[in-house]
Amino acid sequence: MLYAAVAVILLLSCNSNTTQSGTVQKNTVIKPVTVTEPAACYAMITGKDKVLLHITITENKVTGDLIYSFFEKDKNTGTINGEMNGDTLFAGYKFRSEGKESYRQVVFLKNGSEFREGYGNVNITTGQPDFTDKAAIKFEGNVVLKKADCKKDGHGCMALFGTAWSVIKNNCVDLSTAAIQLNPIELKDKSKTPAFLIFSDNNLKAELYLPENSATIILERKCKEGNFTW
Repeated sequence: MLYAAVAVILLLSCNSNTTQSGTVQKNTVIKPVTVTEPAACYAMITGKDKVLLHITITENKVTGDLIYSFFEKDKNTGTINGEMNGDTLFAGYKFRSEGKESYRQVVFLKNGSEFREGYGNVNITTGQPDFTDKAAIKFEGNVVLKKADCKKDGHGCMALFGTAWSVIKNNCVDLSTAAIQLNPIELKDKSKTPAFLIFSDNNLKAELYLPENSATIILERKCKEGNFTW
């Protein structure tokens, strides 16, 4: 009887660690998927509206840049810091708009090579998005970012994000904020790419970006004070 009891105990012990198929242990811990991806760019460009995302994912931790540029609205330029929760990116967005620094939460759903922005509840006190209730998040908006060319030039400037190398600044500059935009006035097609003009810090030089030129043109200041030309 003693041997029979021991045999029953051993049998029960074995059965408790296996499924009906006897191949998967019930005590097996399934670890969450860890994602690591190199720097990548995603963009939505619709007419004069742009949303640009440049991120790097390291063991689910996400860092990068995010820009919202909607026609006739303030441009938001900033950085994100967050993490991937399954296929969903939750991040804090620190950005500047019209010289003012702000912060809010953003959420994106990754589907293959796309990121779709989500919207949830709004905090009544702060007026900012609140994604605490994840069940309330909807991914039905129009902001869908698709994989884009993340290529940089020899100076590390990224054309997708509107940055270009400046000789007089010796750095990459955002032409939309650091330069004066010069629109064509004699061409019937107003959609032609504009030119841009940047002045050096001491105003002794100006740098001209023409859409048909791969290199910029450096202009020297002439004449006397009050009647300068470049």
